[in-house]
Amino acid sequence: MKKIIITSILFLGFTVAGFAQSDKITEKANEWVNNLNTEITSTDESLALTETQKTQIVAIQVERLMELKKAKKASADKEANKAINKKHFQKIFKEVLTKEQMKARKAAKEKSKH
Repeated sequence: MKKIIITSILFLGFTVAGFAQSDKITEKANEWVNNLNTEITSTDESLALTETQKTQIVAIQVERLMELKKAKKASADKEANKAINKKHFQKIFKEVLTKEQMKARKAAKEKSKH
């Protein structure tokens, strides 16, 4: 009986720890999306991300962060990380954002450089 209780407690502990890590990743992804939206709307409020776009970008970001985490565990080099980032950022910038949003983001980046 003790073994069953101990096993159940350990299983529950690992489950909670797993959810806590995925919550952190989702939180990071949401933060990145909010920063992106702020960049875009700094030049034109009407180009703000839609809820659908936010959801899509968060999903892509979570996927990216999970892949980077796996690559880190596998001792991947910087080139592998760059390839992961490039793949996911291209998805965001070419498939999710509109051309107008991309122009607004680029203008905001140029403005922040000066």
